Amino acid sequence: MFTWDKSILAINLPAGKVVALFRSMREVQLALPGVPAQQASAYLCQYQAEAGVGTVAVFHLHKSHLLAFYVSGPQFVPERDIDSLLDQGLNLVESMGFLMTDQDLHLLDEADQEMLWASLPLKAGLSQKEVVAPPATPQKQASPRAVEPTKPAPSPEKKVSSVSPTSNGLEVKKAPAQSVNVTPKVAPEPESTENVDDLLAAVEAMRAKRPGLRARKTSPSPEEMNRRRLKLRETVGRILASL
Repeated sequence: MFTWDKSILAINLPAGKVVALFRSMREVQLALPGVPAQQASAYLCQYQAEAGVGTVAVFHLHKSHLLAFYVSGPQFVPERDIDSLLDQGLNLVESMGFLMTDQDLHLLDEADQEMLWASLPLKAGLSQKEVVAPPATPQKQASPRAVEPTKPAPSPEKKVSSVSPTSNGLEVKKAPAQSVNVTPKVAPEPESTENVDDLLAAVEAMRAKRPGLRARKTSPSPEEMNRRRLKLRETVGRILASL
């Protein structure tokens, strides 16, 4: 079961610690608990930590500038058990309408791995400039008869949420974390954008054709590896050009 851990801000680890990395091929209209429906992207990441291998599904809600990290339960498992959690994570993300693609990080050389990993918001999180301040609460207007000269109130000090990296590579807030055990809800997508039935049919077809994890990890031919390297380098170039 995957739950939203609001204390996690980023996966602050080098690319060499990433075991598997998937990302969505397109954006989907998504609504999470307490967050309005909006366009979102999805990621699925498995990474090595001191306690074992962690599996995290991450949803990037663009309008709210929010990264929602859904952590597997248990959070860290031995390497022999990661296949099952990876399938659970893919089922979760794809059931919400996302079409995922493997980034084949292991096929890239070290420099390209770091370049691709650094271009994603998972490693460093969202910058403070991207965080949207909550709307101010409207104040009631005082009655004209109750108006009295008052001293200006001292401006409150800005509270900065302190963040500290853990030994597992996850940046967390020092405030107590609140875990929400609620499955994310998908907002209905407007019919004018795409046919929902066709999208769900495509997801089911991909699941039916998807081989087992062991088969996915079979080493491809040298020609296939060269083709994938060229494709990944083109993808990385487009990502960097758009930054």
